[in-house]
Amino acid sequence: MAETFQLLKQEIMQTMESEHDFAKWKLIVVAALGAAALGLGKDSAAQSQGSHYERWLLLVIPFACAYIDLQTYHCLNRILVIARFIRQYPKEDIKQEGYQAMQRYEECCEQARDSKAFSLGSGANFAASLITSVMAGVAFVRLVPCHWKVGLALLAFGLALIVILRYYHNASVRKIKELKVPAG
Repeated sequence: MAETFQLLKQEIMQTMESEHDFAKWKLIVVAALGAAALGLGKDSAAQSQGSHYERWLLLVIPFACAYIDLQTYHCLNRILVIARFIRQYPKEDIKQEGYQAMQRYEECCEQARDSKAFSLGSGANFAASLITSVMAGVAFVRLVPCHWKVGLALLAFGLALIVILRYYHNASVRKIKELKVPAG
């Protein structure tokens, strides 16, 4: 039993590292798409002769953000499920004091989650997706005004996807809170 709880706690830590990596990747992907779309890195002659096709990369940003958000939400849900299992595992089945302490720690974390103490990262991730997507859409409309309707339509679709994923993540968190550890 001790090894199982240790592995579960280790899984939480590895999943948290993955979540942080996704946040870094969002920054990298958005910056790379924006730079490529704006022709940064080209000399001024090549930049002025370039076509407007690379500007369309700006409209990929909301979808890249949505995909990375989806992966992040998956990590968060994994952490919540493991933590819920540790919290709810029958105390009478745990023989060692260290694992009872782990349960108390997870119960404390649950109270912190309920008070929204841990929601800053998730909120910042969501806000970053919305803000960078809107900025990309505005830049596209200003740089390729002849296709502004298509640009705004794709931007709206990407923003809707980001919001819908956030909604479904919040719904899944509510379902996770209702999980019960089956009797073993």
